[in-house]
Amino acid sequence: MMCDDAGNAAENPGNQLQDLSLVGMASSSNRSDTRRHASSTASAHSSTIPGSSSASTSSPGAPTTSYHSSMSCSPPDSPNATLALSASSSSARDASSRRHVLSHINDIFKCTICFGRLEDPHLCPQCSKLYCYDCIGEWLDSGSSQCCPNCKIFLQLEQLVKVRWFDDIQQLQRNLRALTCGSEERDGKPGEESVVPAADLCPKHRKRVNFYCSTCEQCVCEVCATGGDGDAGQHRDHTFKALQVTYEQHVALLDGELEKVEHYRDKLSLLLDKIDRNVELIRRVKTVKHKELEAIMVAALNSLDRQEEQKLTKLRVHQFKLMTEIEEVNEKLQAMRYDMEFHSKPQLIQMKPKIVAACNAIRLLPIRDFKQIRVPASLKIEIPHLFETGVFVVQNFSTFDDNKVVYSNEFSDCMGRTWRIMAWCVISEDHFGIYLELVHGRPCWMECTFQLIHLDPEKTISKTIRQYFDRTPQKGWGLRDFVTLKTILEEDYLRLNDSLELLYNIRPCSPTETDHALDADESSSEH
Repeated sequence: MMCDDAGNAAENPGNQLQDLSLVGMASSSNRSDTRRHASSTASAHSSTIPGSSSASTSSPGAPTTSYHSSMSCSPPDSPNATLALSASSSSARDASSRRHVLSHINDIFKCTICFGRLEDPHLCPQCSKLYCYDCIGEWLDSGSSQCCPNCKIFLQLEQLVKVRWFDDIQQLQRNLRALTCGSEERDGKPGEESVVPAADLCPKHRKRVNFYCSTCEQCVCEVCATGGDGDAGQHRDHTFKALQVTYEQHVALLDGELEKVEHYRDKLSLLLDKIDRNVELIRRVKTVKHKELEAIMVAALNSLDRQEEQKLTKLRVHQFKLMTEIEEVNEKLQAMRYDMEFHSKPQLIQMKPKIVAACNAIRLLPIRDFKQIRVPASLKIEIPHLFETGVFVVQNFSTFDDNKVVYSNEFSDCMGRTWRIMAWCVISEDHFGIYLELVHGRPCWMECTFQLIHLDPEKTISKTIRQYFDRTPQKGWGLRDFVTLKTILEEDYLRLNDSLELLYNIRPCSPTETDHALDADESSSEH
């Protein structure tokens, strides 16, 4: 048999030791065959490899003698039994110690971002924290954070240090696993034969498959490897490895591939969660717009009622005047008819000039033209300015430094002005402020409502301001103390992806009398 080449031996010292032990075992088996044909006494005392063919010349189907069966024949208080128990106890302690070391290695060499097994590990030159290259690259390329997630130092992708010794650590892990699994397989009760599954037996020799032929890429038993029992030596001069070591290597490779698939699946799940949250935000905005439409409808109906009342009031004034004048004319007519009916003829003749003069005086009173009284029968539907509504998502909130400022995307209102929302984190004062900034357009009065969204609608924080905005920040500009940082962290306003969601409603408005009075007071105090 041949050992691996020098390069493989340098990279895998554990595998080299396994190959060397296999070579020694093969030579020992050949020597046992020679001694077996020399004398029966020597063959009776010869030792065989665990699980190998019997030292006798019986057929392959005859019973075989193993190390465990010989131990079972010793009395409990014999030296062999005592040594076996001591060896078993020591092996169990060693296996436990190796498992403990393995668990510590697994805990240490995890990515600080995805908490999974490191893939192409790189470390921060400042704090030496380990990250998967893809994870830290995605973190730095997101644009929202250009610093180390651990020490917060400014960091660029080319400044990362590649961990070149990580392959040696992985090899050490595989060697420890192989030793641990090997000791656990050998640890059993004295005098008991382990039942070997049919899938683990060589189909030709019905022996346990313990080796892997790297040349043929086949799993073989010790008889196949050593060419014993008249075997023609099909695998003679081939390179072998312990089956457990090869198994561990394949498991490690497959685990790595499965973890990559799991990481891919987690990315898909994260994307799905973001889409679900986006759907929820769109529905929330739709709800806000429904309420806005209802408010607009109510305002339009109230405007129609107000216009109707104003016009009817004018017509009622003219109507009242005309009705009063008609009553006065009726009273005068009744008085004149009474005089004509109840006075004598001579009296009536004498009263004629007076009655004619009274009639002329009534007819000479001017009657207003209806065109002067008429009110146009038209009503206008007055719709107030529409709100510009949207959601500003503040990303990577936990990485904010003192006086950290982030901006939303620019948007336009119904009058064509361009705006953007600004969030300002003042850690030293425990404040989180929200501001509206005019980017382009003429200064104007604006009504602004900001909401910090919570999963529990009752905990959503909402504040409204009416303010005159121009391109110059001024006293009282925005909401500097919108909410405290303590409230954000303790009341679960922060999402699982380390973000805050701010819903905004803005629209142009007219200043109220109170606003005019405040402006006058400020201007007088400045003078």
